[in-house]
Amino acid sequence: MQTTSRGRLRTALVAAVMGASALTGAGTAHAEGDPTAWISSDEDTIMSMEKCAAHSDQFRFRLYYSPNYSGAWVNIGHNIYDMLALKMPYTPARPLYFCSNTGSGSGQVAGNNAASAYNWYDGYVGTVYYSAGYKGISDTVGARSGMSTLWNTRNDNRSIQFSSTW
Repeated sequence: MQTTSRGRLRTALVAAVMGASALTGAGTAHAEGDPTAWISSDEDTIMSMEKCAAHSDQFRFRLYYSPNYSGAWVNIGHNIYDMLALKMPYTPARPLYFCSNTGSGSGQVAGNNAASAYNWYDGYVGTVYYSAGYKGISDTVGARSGMSTLWNTRNDNRSIQFSSTW
C-alpha cells in the first residue's frame, strides 16, 4: 500500500512539474518556423496574417522601411526570389508590401524600399540581395541580430535567402 501511494505521489509531482514547465516555457523547445523549407508559391507570404503580426513564431525576419528599425515593416518567413514579383497560383505575380498602419512607408512596396532588418531566428541567417534571384551585392543579418542600416542594399533590395547556422 505504501509503494502505491509513493507511486501516485511521484506521478502527481512529475505531472505538476511538467505542467509548470509547459506554462513557463522552462525546459521546452521554442517553436520556430523553418525559413529554408521549400514552398511552391509565395501565397504563404502574401496571404498570411503572420506577415503583419506584431510577433510571429513562423515569420521571424523583419524588413523596415527606415533605418534604425523604424517606420513600416513586414515579416518574412521563407526565401523570396523577387520581392517585386511574388508568385501566386492562378494570378499574376505581385509585389510584397510593407504592412499598413505600421509607420512611415505603410503600404509601400517592400522591394527596393527597405533600409534596415532584424532577424529573430535562432538557427538561421538571412541574406538580403540587391537583385532578384539571390544575386548581386548583399547584406547578411545574423541569427538573433539586426542591421540598423542595410549598408550594401539599402533601398536596393529584391530578394532574401535564408541558410542554417547549424
